[in-house]
Amino acid sequence: MAVKNSIFVLGAIFTLCSATSAWANWSLDGPKSTIGFSSVKNDSVLEQHTFRNLSGAISDAGDVKLSIDLTSVDTNIQIRDERMKKELFETEKHPLTMLVASVDSEALSSMSPGKTMETDIEFELDLHGKKQKLGTRVQVTGLENGGLQVTTLKPVEVKSAQFGLDTGIDKLKDIAKLNSILLTVPVSANLIFVAEE
Repeated sequence: MAVKNSIFVLGAIFTLCSATSAWANWSLDGPKSTIGFSSVKNDSVLEQHTFRNLSGAISDAGDVKLSIDLTSVDTNIQIRDERMKKELFETEKHPLTMLVASVDSEALSSMSPGKTMETDIEFELDLHGKKQKLGTRVQVTGLENGGLQVTTLKPVEVKSAQFGLDTGIDKLKDIAKLNSILLTVPVSANLIFVAEE
């Protein structure tokens, strides 16, 4: 249930891609990419969670779009997954979290295999019908065949109140009979992008 908060975070932390390869210079390799978030319940129980379905792209103009399928939340407990989808994310109304940003595409194009670069990124996160500006610092590593690996150097902190998720958290807390669930969720990402021909 601590999981609940992590979701916003997740959503918050890397909603950078929902694009199609038609305009993309790099497309996200969903199966090889991960977005994870942690939740804390009863002030001391830490749990880790992920989203299974991710998609996105970076265009040759540097436009970044990332889509997180909230129905794919994976907390390792099926009933908790279902409760989060229904009570927290309300996936029937808001199935996706979107993230958009702009980056220096020329700098990315110069990333040879093994070369690394650190940079700050500001992005807009669209989660649960609300949009907020967030930021993080990432490390970009050049891969073979022009690919890129983008990794957060510190978690993105997503606050439930910013996205109208407090009510859902309260419901989860009551259902699970918990004393508390942390309302700020740290989200981390490791994204693999493949260069388009």
